Amino acid sequence: MPTRRTLIFAPALLAAPHIALAHDAPRSASAQRGAVRVERMGQAEHPWGMAFLDGERFLVTERNAGRLRLGRVGGGLSEPIAGAPEVYRYKGPTNRSQGGMFDVALHPRFAENRLVYLSHSRWTDEGGGTAVTRARLEGADGRSPRLEGAETIFMMNNPDGSGLHFGGRLAFHPQDGTLMLSIGDRRNMNRAQDASDHAGSIVRMRDDGSPAEGNPFRSQQDKDAHIFAIGLRNVQGMAFRPGTTELWANDHGPQKGDEIHRIEAGKNYGWPFVTGGVDYSGARVGEGTRRESMEPAVHIFEETVGPSGLAFYDGPVFGEWRGHALHGGLAAKALVRTRIENGRVAEKEWMLRDLDRRIRDVKVHRDGSVWLLTDHEDGEVLRLTAG
Repeated sequence: MPTRRTLIFAPALLAAPHIALAHDAPRSASAQRGAVRVERMGQAEHPWGMAFLDGERFLVTERNAGRLRLGRVGGGLSEPIAGAPEVYRYKGPTNRSQGGMFDVALHPRFAENRLVYLSHSRWTDEGGGTAVTRARLEGADGRSPRLEGAETIFMMNNPDGSGLHFGGRLAFHPQDGTLMLSIGDRRNMNRAQDASDHAGSIVRMRDDGSPAEGNPFRSQQDKDAHIFAIGLRNVQGMAFRPGTTELWANDHGPQKGDEIHRIEAGKNYGWPFVTGGVDYSGARVGEGTRRESMEPAVHIFEETVGPSGLAFYDGPVFGEWRGHALHGGLAAKALVRTRIENGRVAEKEWMLRDLDRRIRDVKVHRDGSVWLLTDHEDGEVLRLTAG
């Protein structure tokens, strides 16, 4: 297991001199909001999602390899857990694929039923797409954790051969226990405007994968019963605001135009008609940032973030962050903190740029520490505490 390493640095808006994780000795820099201590708790290959089992243990997915590992707060990760579902990885002329193992979430009654939910790419006879598999975690207290009774309970409709834009973020509703899943537009933007097509949507299901009661299109024959909201490009950060039933998401723009949304039932968030970005070729996309009958973004980032992972901070360690949203930044190689008030972003700060690492997921531990995954072949599980 990799040795745990520690450094201390400042979450300043302007990058300080580069500080690499390879340095064993703690480092520090002047802090805008107080020093932050960063510890490497484990190493994984392109980690994508994580979930805490309790105060001492957590699960981590590895996207490209399609693996699930058990970690301990004291540091280190287990060997791959047996019984994980197979994943689909597109292998075309350019070998481009965003497929693999994505998020992991625990059933709200996990302590009773041990049920774990995994989002991942899956291949069918019709093509590939985003799926959810449910399994029971056994042996987590010993040396040989395993998944038993794995069953794919949801597969997106209209699968195709694309290796891009799977979405894949999971979130359980804090009151009714339904499961939310984001699904990307599969790099076919027009699909996001079709309420009969899962691509470019957020779907809501019961814990067995069936459409949830109260879904906005459940009774409409020409629309899909699973769909909760449409008009999204590739949501990879999604979370409920603590103490509420507000669902929030960050969405990848095309080139620039990354967005923050509050997700509500039946709403159309506009992609590809409404966007603050342009195509990678530089060509215009859509009609601007607003269109009648479509829900505008709460915030459009002027800077490119490449958002993935979203958590609201509600712990005791970083008191000045309480209630703020923390976004992982892939392109930005940063942790982006936003203070959202009265339906708008009132403050934002880009942190951890000194690490020079793509941040894939963000979680808040019950003790108030913030945990991050970095998206690299030699990716890390990082813990942030007060310096």
